[in-house]
Amino acid sequence: MLYLAFLLGLVGSLHCVGMCGPIALLLPLQKKRKGFRWVQIGSYFLGKTLSYSAMGGLFGLLGEGLFIAHYQQEFSIFMGLLMICMGAFSLLNISIRLLSNPFLKGFSHLKNALGKQLSKKTLSACLSIGFLNGFLPCGLVYTALFSALALASIWGSITYMFAFGIGTIPLMLLMLLLGNFIPIPIRRKLNQWLPIIIILVGVLFVLRGLGLGIPYLSPADTHLLLHSKADC
Repeated sequence: MLYLAFLLGLVGSLHCVGMCGPIALLLPLQKKRKGFRWVQIGSYFLGKTLSYSAMGGLFGLLGEGLFIAHYQQEFSIFMGLLMICMGAFSLLNISIRLLSNPFLKGFSHLKNALGKQLSKKTLSACLSIGFLNGFLPCGLVYTALFSALALASIWGSITYMFAFGIGTIPLMLLMLLLGNFIPIPIRRKLNQWLPIIIILVGVLFVLRGLGLGIPYLSPADTHLLLHSKADC
């Protein structure tokens, strides 16, 4: 599943350029010290990847606690259908306001903390900006977390989200080096691809759960099962 996580991050980084790009462009980099500037950029991406991995660990813990390993195929199909619905709702501009508004209000303190770090030019500030940035609401990250949850393993989910974070780096790094190279109208069009990406990932999870015997795409039933520690 790691290749799927990396590809999801790589393709989804088109969305990241539009959403996280403005924050990345505001990084308090020391332009006069080029070597230190690279360290700051690396710290930003490290912080972001660590936040993804931390959330992956929480979702992996939840997966193990619910004994999803015994129903991995069924859960994979369920999560796939849920992602397809999420993508379809986004395409149709359908929102659940009763759930979304209180949820978004809970991130106000996070945004305030992020704003304070943007005024500092220290290495720890860049690390903190990346870490806090990773927790901001993002449909792409939620899709990756749902995927990680289906693994029903703490370390598996952590590794999955780490691979996802690595996949988001190349295009974001290119944007940092070249500046605001993608016009705003194009960014908006790229953001419109996110629901389609979510739907495609959902279809992959449904196929994975069906166990049709297709290598890598829909492996046989026995390849999907997670063995318990007692069997190892």
